[in-house]
Amino acid sequence: MKNILFPTDFSPNAENALNYAIEIARKVKGNLILFHAYSVQLIDPNMPAEIYLSAYQEEEKSAKESLEDLSRRITDMNKDNSGNNLFTTDAIVTQGLVVDEVLSVIDDFKIDIVVMGTHGASGITELILGSNAASIIESSPAPVLAIPQNAVYKEMLNLVYAYDDIKSGLPSFHRLIEFANIYGSEITLLHIIESNKNTEEMNKNEFEKIKGSSNYDKIRLELVKEENVLEGINDYVNSHDVDVLAMAIRKRSLLDKIFNRSLTKKMAYHTKIPLLALHKV
Repeated sequence: MKNILFPTDFSPNAENALNYAIEIARKVKGNLILFHAYSVQLIDPNMPAEIYLSAYQEEEKSAKESLEDLSRRITDMNKDNSGNNLFTTDAIVTQGLVVDEVLSVIDDFKIDIVVMGTHGASGITELILGSNAASIIESSPAPVLAIPQNAVYKEMLNLVYAYDDIKSGLPSFHRLIEFANIYGSEITLLHIIESNKNTEEMNKNEFEKIKGSSNYDKIRLELVKEENVLEGINDYVNSHDVDVLAMAIRKRSLLDKIFNRSLTKKMAYHTKIPLLALHKV
């Protein structure tokens, strides 16, 4: 895991997520790519071309200056005791729709992980319900580490992977191990067994197979019986020391269930625990 993409809109929430991106870059001695996409809205179709061009140029200039300032600030921090750089940086500004541009950079630069901030009073809920970050999570082939606005950086030593189907989630789990290796993290595979299902034995058997083939020792299984998946994950996170909640993303996944608009109960960890979204491949 070497190429870390940090999309930013220069907001306080993005600034908070930057702490995570920098620390990961330091850990892996990787390349931190700072990225901003801008666009100029054509409000009036009769607007003279020279006015639109001027607005476009001004937006481009402002975006480049802001990203250059950010890059310089990171460079000043990016030194070991001998004055050597701990990681490399690149700064990219493009014009276009944020989601499309981010996905293009992921492909062009072979990004290993995207680190970005969330926003809104309800944190990750707003993220999932329609922001740019939600679309990136849904479409990105690379893992996305989404940082809630009130999260405070600490080493991510305790990862919880909440899964719905242990067999189909296996490829995502292997990508989780790549992330866990950065910190030497403990991984807990968490499965909520709903009251009308009897899958405990199957999950235990599949877990033993996974553990045996993973070559990663710090893995354990946690099966929790609960009528409601949302409440089960919420209760577990609140009662345990969890640094990152990881989930696999696909259509009608566990994540969809949790963040569906019909679920009104807020999850207490929205504003404090990063979410690692992993695509099922």
